[in-house]
Amino acid sequence: MRTAPVVVCGLAALLIGQAVIGQAAGGGMDGLHHLAEQGNVQAQRRLGQMYHDGQGVQRDYAQSMHWFRLAAAQGDAEAQNGVGTLYDNGKGVARDYQEAARWFRLAADRGHVLARRNLGWMYEKGQGFAQDYVMAYKWQYLAEMARLARQGDGSQEGVDRCRLCNALARKMTADQVARAKELARHWQPGDP
Repeated sequence: MRTAPVVVCGLAALLIGQAVIGQAAGGGMDGLHHLAEQGNVQAQRRLGQMYHDGQGVQRDYAQSMHWFRLAAAQGDAEAQNGVGTLYDNGKGVARDYQEAARWFRLAADRGHVLARRNLGWMYEKGQGFAQDYVMAYKWQYLAEMARLARQGDGSQEGVDRCRLCNALARKMTADQVARAKELARHWQPGDP
């Protein structure tokens, strides 16, 4: 008798991934490295974070970049943000704002809140892009929308209380703020 394949998605996949990594961790770093070398994206991301933070291993930004890149290449938004952060800070690689922005953008398109914030800060400072408060506001607004949606509060009032957005708005005209909000409301992944 044939059985239907089991389809695992969302939270179940995350919990299974964490359980597998937990089992590998029972075998120590060797088990985690083995899983990562076999292509397990959660193990790759975990090693990238461990080497970045010096958690259970000696801090090594080059190793962090190696493992983050492998997970990022598989579409992992957290790892993509990690790669962007390493480029942004010049850790393990030469500082490269344009490369940082490219990786932040990949993660932002997948809904990663911090990557969206990072893009907003880059536009605000003019790092990797020409300084552009409208784009900075748009990305901070998108980050706040995503953060609140994850908390179950997608209300307009919540988004309009965005502290980072309000700080930017003090540097902008009312028309610029309105334009930034409009861009954010109609934004789709892949849009500038």
